[in-house]
Amino acid sequence: MLSGVLALATGSASAADVVFEQPSAPSPEAPASIYVWSGPYAGAFVGYNFARFRDAGGASFDGDGFVGGVYTGYNFEAAPIVYGIEADIGGSGVDGSGFSPSLGGDVDGEQNVFGSLRGRVGYQADPFLVFATGGVAASRNELSLNGASDSKTHIGYTVGAGVEAKISDDLSGRLEYRYSRFGDETYDLGNTSVSSGFDEHSIRAGIALKF
Repeated sequence: MLSGVLALATGSASAADVVFEQPSAPSPEAPASIYVWSGPYAGAFVGYNFARFRDAGGASFDGDGFVGGVYTGYNFEAAPIVYGIEADIGGSGVDGSGFSPSLGGDVDGEQNVFGSLRGRVGYQADPFLVFATGGVAASRNELSLNGASDSKTHIGYTVGAGVEAKISDDLSGRLEYRYSRFGDETYDLGNTSVSSGFDEHSIRAGIALKF
């Protein structure tokens, strides 16, 4: 009987030494992005440009006007980074005029059609995407002097930044600033040739549909 009591006491002591571990709570995961930015998209924009026609027959003068056009692109996503490629094309109402002492008259300048092909990279903070962009740009301009006119296509670069916001899963709006600088081209204006470059600052608002 004594041996049975000892065995029972030993078993009770061993049981008292057992430690019951509570299961640890799972660590919280970072919330997933609400919106999907990756994939193709297309949209339209309107804006206003402030331009500078450089050294057109000795006259450098400013121009300004409304612009509008369309853009399309493709985004890749590695949250929180979004990157991709984008192209745009548009029409312009930018014009200006300046007096050239060497030519003895006013030189008129107009921007007609423009476009660009750019890379884009941004940081997402739903529902916003803050982005930077840059690439090659082209602008079709016209200069006029005393009834003679000529059109040339200028090639240059464009850089800018902006913010895009999701309106819905498939619809987004944006506000963007761009600076573009174009190389010189030579215009034949009657009996004289005029070499001119072109710069512009552009503020644009757009809306796009994601496919």
